[in-house]
Amino acid sequence: MKLVFTTFFLLLTLTAVAQKQEEQDFSAFKDYYPIAQRPYLSGGFGNNEYEQILFDAKPVVYYGVYNDIRKSLTRDSIVRGDAFYLTLQPQLRMYQGNSKPVKTPSYKALLGWQSILRTNNNNFLTMAIETGHYSNGQTGAAFSTEFEDESEEGQAVYETITDDTDLSAILNRKSGNFSTNLSRLSFNYRVNRFDTENNPKRIHSYTFTYQLYHNNFMGLFDFGGYNSEDIKLYGHHQFELGYEFTDYYKNMRYTLGQEVFLHLGSHPSTDPYRSKTYGILYPWDTDLGFFANFTFGFDDYNYRFVDSFPRFSIGVTWDWFTPFVVKPPKVVTDKS
Repeated sequence: MKLVFTTFFLLLTLTAVAQKQEEQDFSAFKDYYPIAQRPYLSGGFGNNEYEQILFDAKPVVYYGVYNDIRKSLTRDSIVRGDAFYLTLQPQLRMYQGNSKPVKTPSYKALLGWQSILRTNNNNFLTMAIETGHYSNGQTGAAFSTEFEDESEEGQAVYETITDDTDLSAILNRKSGNFSTNLSRLSFNYRVNRFDTENNPKRIHSYTFTYQLYHNNFMGLFDFGGYNSEDIKLYGHHQFELGYEFTDYYKNMRYTLGQEVFLHLGSHPSTDPYRSKTYGILYPWDTDLGFFANFTFGFDDYNYRFVDSFPRFSIGVTWDWFTPFVVKPPKVVTDKS
């Protein structure tokens, strides 16, 4: 476990140093995504009664097909910026147990498009559409260790589940399948306050996301969907609200944030909500940050949404939309 933490930290540190060296040529290092999942590696305290988490990691990556977001935002005139991309969002957890195994990792693969527009007062309005697949790569029945997913015997287990059943107590945590296709529609609005060099120094960011679980891939192709009995337990719809405040303290950037998630149609034994309160410190004012967060409500690790517990975590993270110099739009004066 120490090796994993050390390697992850060194990679992020080297990347942050490289970014600082390349800050004069922003296109040489990375693309920018106003609406994005931050990668992280964390440890902490707080577990469900069935498992003890040693560490949690989400090494998110974005592969840009086309991205002119930063270029558009640094022009003198108001021009829309767009990004087309593939994002891979695995999530891995190591649990206390025999050989400290990583169990049922999560995998999200999404195709995405984002479009951003700078307003006349240099605020940012962004819309994102993403669609793809979400699963844990397992083949067992979700609530039985004896049968395969969607087998006749595995499906029969669902007939024994009632509104009073504790799903967390009967979950197959070793090989239980979680699989669905999904699409996400997000809106973000950033209110920026700038210094004399047009650098954002204080930012208020508001995000709203609607997420739909559906059976056909991209809504069109019949593969990668959900078990018809599973979707009855976790529901089709999720809403997400997020707020972030970013400022500086003695040349160190920091972010404070709050996210709220709401499931609609989930089983009565599960919590329909999740809350995440966090703070991030970027000591070198680069993409590399150190965070602490407190969460409660349903778990966000594939089928473990049936679990609910509070957890405090600390770790390292990476920002996909670091503040940068924004040129104000040209003011056209009437010479007549």
